[in-house]
Amino acid sequence: MTEARPGAGRIRRASSSASAGKIPVGVAVRQTAVAVLREVDAGQTVDAALLRVPLSGAERATLQWLVLGTLREYLTLQALAGKLLRKGWREEDHVLRFLLSSALFELRHGQRPAFAVVDDWVDMTGVVQRTWARGLINAVLRRYLRERAALDAAVADSDPDFGHPAWLAARLRAVYPQDWPAIAAANNAIPPLWLRVNTRRIEASAYRRLLVEQGLEAVGVAWSDAALRLPASVPVATLPGWAAGWVAVQDGAAQLAAHILEPRPGERILDACAAPGGKTAHLWALGATSLDALDRSAERLQRVGEALERQGVEAKLMVADAADTGAWWDGRYYDAILLDAPCTGIGVIRRHPDIRLRRHPEDVAAAAAQQARLLAGLWPCLRPGGRLLYATCSVLPEENDAQIAAFLGRHPDARHSAHPLTGQTLPGQGEMDGFYYALLEKGA
Repeated sequence: MTEARPGAGRIRRASSSASAGKIPVGVAVRQTAVAVLREVDAGQTVDAALLRVPLSGAERATLQWLVLGTLREYLTLQALAGKLLRKGWREEDHVLRFLLSSALFELRHGQRPAFAVVDDWVDMTGVVQRTWARGLINAVLRRYLRERAALDAAVADSDPDFGHPAWLAARLRAVYPQDWPAIAAANNAIPPLWLRVNTRRIEASAYRRLLVEQGLEAVGVAWSDAALRLPASVPVATLPGWAAGWVAVQDGAAQLAAHILEPRPGERILDACAAPGGKTAHLWALGATSLDALDRSAERLQRVGEALERQGVEAKLMVADAADTGAWWDGRYYDAILLDAPCTGIGVIRRHPDIRLRRHPEDVAAAAAQQARLLAGLWPCLRPGGRLLYATCSVLPEENDAQIAAFLGRHPDARHSAHPLTGQTLPGQGEMDGFYYALLEKGA
């Protein structure tokens, strides 16, 4: 979105349509945005919360832009609100907190006239039963527009953490002292749209030509003809051959997994934590012929099945805890295992900005313990001479290098195998998300 900078003189008095019982479409979308933000604040992922909203087209696009943008700038917006509000206002009112944050975000980045933005958010006070705050919200938004340059500068100057939670900024600064500014900038940016061409359905070069015919210029990478990057998001349903499974949305860093594991015909392969299914489908596209996909969530696995069906993927789906092998493993060894382990997601904050609200320092140790449990549980399922690819979308050493070092120390039959695509990718590096890969081989 292009940032709009309307003048304060264009603001007019807010309408009273919401209070009269008739909610305009624009206000209704913003009401939904506040509801989604409250769900995220209560611990729900933003993806799950948005998935349940029955909107489509322009209304869904507006909703996603508002929600993801507000989450991406949440701490900055809260600091801005703190400079605009008098002391003693009802900070514990979560509805108003998200209402004001979203309103400020839209004024900072929206394309609509300022008066329309202010009208909708002032009307929102009646919709969410906060009519007492109608004058307050109107006054705060008007003041922001009068003083926006000075206010934005003051907030930026007083934020050494670039809108990140203090604990996370301190950890990233300590681990990556040279790269921290670039990591923060990447986390605060809107990510590009990465695509993976389903080469079992269409040649990558042919698909790229179809994109050009639609006016979409895609950028490729040296390590895969099928990986394409668009500079900005487009509705996926408008992509050529989307319904026919010709293409999938998958970040470039996530696409590295299948290339590292290098499935070979006839191998028995397990994707141990398969949701949302992108890596499972990619393994199949690269030639996997005997593929099992496992996930502990039946709901997530159902979505995996839908994604695989669209792309024509053949795989056996199982609902189970991967570490509880007694509940699902038939005793036959796997030649290769992909463990895309549950993690803090610190490497994909730009794509999942709700992580800023949902993650806490204690989550790091909890994730590391879960990862160690999964590694220990799955290792006996791998045949001697087989390979296990450990992956996370984190950039914290506790979940990555330190995790692998501890595993190797406990398992003398494991060897860290070199591969040019393994290691740590930082957010924004190569326009990709932050991912970690370690390829382990099992001795005879």
